[in-house]
Amino acid sequence: MEMPSVSTEHSSTAAKSSSPALWIILASVVSVVVIAGASWWFLFRSTSHDFRYGHYDPPQAAPALVNAVDQHGQSFSLDDYRGKVVFLYFGYTHCPDACPATLDEFMEVKENLGNKADDVAFVMVTVDPSRDSPERMTEYLDFWDPAFHGVSMSQEDTESVAREWSVFFTYEEKNSRGGYLVDHDVSSYVIDKDGNKRLTYPLGADTTTMAKDAEYLLQE
Repeated sequence: MEMPSVSTEHSSTAAKSSSPALWIILASVVSVVVIAGASWWFLFRSTSHDFRYGHYDPPQAAPALVNAVDQHGQSFSLDDYRGKVVFLYFGYTHCPDACPATLDEFMEVKENLGNKADDVAFVMVTVDPSRDSPERMTEYLDFWDPAFHGVSMSQEDTESVAREWSVFFTYEEKNSRGGYLVDHDVSSYVIDKDGNKRLTYPLGADTTTMAKDAEYLLQE
């Protein structure tokens, strides 16, 4: 006995009719995912950050370091660090207290940043260029981190740049051996990826907070 033939016309038609529906469902799912992702990105980007220490509102363009060289004798410009966050400090290598303490803080900030530290630069600008040669800066900074930048300028340019940054320093009288101290501001500054002054820290600021601030500026 022959098996009755079964028409596949209905099944074929059902399959054809289900294909557009499947694509509509898939398109809807993709749309939801895209919208949700965009909403999350916008929320993440727009979330405000609570800066505990001093901040510039609105941000101010960071004054240039004029005719500056680093500890290797190479030309140094803050413009070369656009796209990175920069911690900057004005000090000198014969400083007995504040400068070593600040560099210790920079080391802690760098450690707290982990892999993100690759996108952060740490710069010390000397206010004592007559003694802080590139060779002296190299010897000094190598004690903390050879990746730190030690920047020097001429005496005239140092004084001009310090005024632009509103940084105060004066030289005390020389002692019997010809040495002297420099009275100077001990604040640190942070420059954002666009080259703007954004933050300032007093000596002794919490380094975990400093690292979190830098992370926020990196993701802006």
